[in-house]
Amino acid sequence: MNVVAIGLGNFGASLAKILTAMGHDVLGVDKNIEKVEFFKDTIANTICLDASDPHALRLLPVKEADAFVVCIGDDFGVSVMISALLKKFGVKKVICRESSSIHLTVLKSIGIEHTINPEYESARILAQKLVLSGILNLFSISDNLKIIDMLVPKSLVNQRFSPATFKTDFHLKIVALKRDQQILYSSSQPKDKEIVDFDYRQNDILVLLGDIRDIRKFLHG
Repeated sequence: MNVVAIGLGNFGASLAKILTAMGHDVLGVDKNIEKVEFFKDTIANTICLDASDPHALRLLPVKEADAFVVCIGDDFGVSVMISALLKKFGVKKVICRESSSIHLTVLKSIGIEHTINPEYESARILAQKLVLSGILNLFSISDNLKIIDMLVPKSLVNQRFSPATFKTDFHLKIVALKRDQQILYSSSQPKDKEIVDFDYRQNDILVLLGDIRDIRKFLHG
């Protein structure tokens, strides 16, 4: 995937580094040369450029990139200006960081369909993790549908691993089971290559998909 991240602050730099580590073609853009130099070894490509200048912005791969992510959160006006220019230049997909309800309203009014508020998202995930004690990570597909990973509960240790039985008993799908940093089972594997002849062990990690209500029942009885 070809992604351009505009703004190498905490959010933009983290996003660009993670995407780079995942093997994607990433271009990190910032008008601060010190930031560009600092991240040049951890982001696939970096460039020093003022993206609010329409002539400079045209130097970026506006037609080739799969997505532009406007990561600027501290300057409302610049964020909106860059987003509007990207829409004008016909960028395939523009994702914009928003920092307030007013910011979001303005972005929506200029046709930006995809926005993210990283502070709110982080707080929401942390709140759910605090309430759902026992989980390691949580990803929201929708308000009700979640993916979590967690240590196998003591009640399952030494019991036979059976995704079908687990689905029947708990109404949750086992997406994967990890042991010692290795994926021992994945629901995406072809059926003829599945390895399911083993018992749960202490410290195994379950990756589960299901409704938040079923996840709560599984975690808390």
